[in-house]
Amino acid sequence: MFSITYNGRNSNDIGVYVIKRPNIPSPELRYEETTIAGRDGTLITTDETYNNIEIPIPLNYMTKKTEWASMYRLVKAWLLSRNGDRFLEFSDDGSFFYKVKNVTIGTNERTSMRIGVITPVFLCEPFQYLKTGLNKYDISEVLTNPYFKSKPVYYITGNGTCTLNVNGNTRTAEVEDNLVIDCELLMAYKEDGVLKNTAITGDYEQMNLLEGRNEISISKGFHCKIRPNWRCL
Repeated sequence: MFSITYNGRNSNDIGVYVIKRPNIPSPELRYEETTIAGRDGTLITTDETYNNIEIPIPLNYMTKKTEWASMYRLVKAWLLSRNGDRFLEFSDDGSFFYKVKNVTIGTNERTSMRIGVITPVFLCEPFQYLKTGLNKYDISEVLTNPYFKSKPVYYITGNGTCTLNVNGNTRTAEVEDNLVIDCELLMAYKEDGVLKNTAITGDYEQMNLLEGRNEISISKGFHCKIRPNWRCL
């Protein structure tokens, strides 16, 4: 039976069931069109970013008529919580997940005294992420990226001035025991959460993992683990 998992909880375990597997829209590239006099067609410019996607998923549940409202509150608490990882997974595609930005429920249709029907809409980032991309790897294990350009997290340990080179782009960092460089959040911090943005130089964008082969190296005396955050459209 097809099901969804959101925020670490499976719909079937809660007592909510998917009526129909949703159709997943393709992400749309952000671009601008410019008309140039004397030139056929238009000129397309883009920053190579994509719009969010919306995934409506029809759900229903059945309960005792005296517990219908209580069940609805339970479903709302599950779907509308802002806590947790907020990952959306499909049971027939369990190696991937979507990052959810927001959920709207709309109206709960009470089709009988025992049955409720809702269609929550999940506003998601345009990418599917691999679960394995959340793990930490040695540099040699992430040099090949078979997916879309990703925004990794670098975990550096050591002490002193460190030079990290990614695809010919050099970044210098002052490391005191450890430093995390997060290319998705555009932040640098210690493992205990203390911000260290001023400890680094360079551009986060230049540290992304490109499609295909990547070249990564770090100064002698330092160790680096990478969470690649592999993703695809």
